[in-house]
Amino acid sequence: MTDVATLSVDIPSCSALVTPFGAHLLSWRPAGHSDILWLSSRAVMDGTRAIRGGIPLCLPWFGSPADSPAAPGAGAGAHGFARTSRWSLLAQTTPADASPATVSFERHHTGETSLLYPHSFCARLDVVVGAELHLSLTLINEDDHPFTIEAAMHTYLRVGDVKDLSIEGLDGAPYDDKVKERRGTQCGALAAVGPLDRIYTTTQPVHVVDPRLGRRIIVDKSGSGSTIVWNPWAQAAASMADVGEGEWQHFVCVETAAVRERALTLWPGHPHIMTQTLAVETLD
Repeated sequence: MTDVATLSVDIPSCSALVTPFGAHLLSWRPAGHSDILWLSSRAVMDGTRAIRGGIPLCLPWFGSPADSPAAPGAGAGAHGFARTSRWSLLAQTTPADASPATVSFERHHTGETSLLYPHSFCARLDVVVGAELHLSLTLINEDDHPFTIEAAMHTYLRVGDVKDLSIEGLDGAPYDDKVKERRGTQCGALAAVGPLDRIYTTTQPVHVVDPRLGRRIIVDKSGSGSTIVWNPWAQAAASMADVGEGEWQHFVCVETAAVRERALTLWPGHPHIMTQTLAVETLD
């Protein structure tokens, strides 16, 4: 099987790479910086499974189907079907001036024929790439009844070493810790000292301070009440066939999400828009 199709962007302010498979952004490299996104050296790129790295879209449920308020049907896999589906390319623009470039994708799901998720909806992703990265996910109920839906932009940020990071902006936010199976409240900045899998209830921006690469990545958002922070650490990563040896040290996922208690109720005639903006600053 051949690799999935990709669309490239190369403008003065950045370069980027995206594929219609999952409407998945694979790379974003602002001018003067190395790639902000991490992509596994062992990522499967032939369309047979989800791509490890970049920004996968988890939709219409997140994580284990058994834990999801979206209640997917029997046989459902983790994180929904959006990231393993082919989306339609709606538009691609590459401006001649210094403006950002845009790429837009759309996917319709017909619930009447689905055993996994019996609700009809349309998802549109608009990607704007330049000196900053802006993603906008629009969810439209195309059915005759309201339903619950989860969504997450599962963003893999490339870092020098996850053990050296300081993740700011979560102070005071309650969280559900899936590793320690407990709930807590964040006190101060978050430092990674072992496996991380936390769902924070927050609408605030997050700053990932990376002294190894000498930069600060700012993750801002709107339209979502959850922020997920995840890194599998050494033992779990070793069991992942699509993560190279030692590569777990070089990413952290900071995910813009609407999941679990903050899942969305999507009503007919009331589209919901969830956005994520990434910016990068050089540390002094």
